[in-house]
Amino acid sequence: LQPHDDVATGNFHASEFAADLYKVATDGEVDADYADPVEFFRRTYLTEGLRDLIGRAVRLLAGDDNASPVINLQTNFGGGKTHSMLAVWHLFSGHAVTDFPQGVQDVVRELDADPAPFTRGVKRVAIVGNELSPGQSWTKPDGTEVRTMWGEIAWQLGGAEAYAMVAESDRTGTNPGAAIRTLIEKYSPAVILIDEWVAYARGLYGQDSLIGGSFETQFSFAQQLTESVKSVPGALLLVSIPASDIRRDDAAPVASDLEVG
Repeated sequence: LQPHDDVATGNFHASEFAADLYKVATDGEVDADYADPVEFFRRTYLTEGLRDLIGRAVRLLAGDDNASPVINLQTNFGGGKTHSMLAVWHLFSGHAVTDFPQGVQDVVRELDADPAPFTRGVKRVAIVGNELSPGQSWTKPDGTEVRTMWGEIAWQLGGAEAYAMVAESDRTGTNPGAAIRTLIEKYSPAVILIDEWVAYARGLYGQDSLIGGSFETQFSFAQQLTESVKSVPGALLLVSIPASDIRRDDAAPVASDLEVG
């Protein structure tokens, strides 16, 4: 394999190879290799795992009831989970299938899938846990004040109108319950990506007065969200769980088990 010129000559910065879902989703990424959907796939080698992930996402959005609506990306640190999330994010950016490099076109063609998911309005949500503060609210461009993860998901799905559907539970830091299903039903087809959820939840542990809700509330919300996505056609949830490389006694649970829990 012939390396890219910048790699072969050593004229590159390590930071250029650090995928950042938050920057891409908020238009803060200036590197076209990550920010531009077509260029991203042109520079991305489609591994067997990545082809499988793309295939699952396309099948689900194309209406295949047998496709997995909830996918947990469990990798070692640096294992490509954020890069994988970016692939799904860019896949449904509104481009036609033919806009993408041949490798992506081949994956879709092999599935004999409906190309509509690429051209119709698929709502995209990107949550990066270590970019949210469980103890502070944040203000969106339209003035909406958001306090919780479910409030953020709602706003990204449909702005202030969608946020109003969970406004009370966001204000009180309580689980939105059935409202999250109604929300996803209204704004599907939708792709919801949650990266670094563990990092966000850790900030709630042992704290009972944070506006983001309690640590236990995250469990209820996680269950409610996954069950809602499973019941709504055309909704995909992608969650990343890093597998920590920590030496342990055989009798102790591995770090990734604790994080998944």
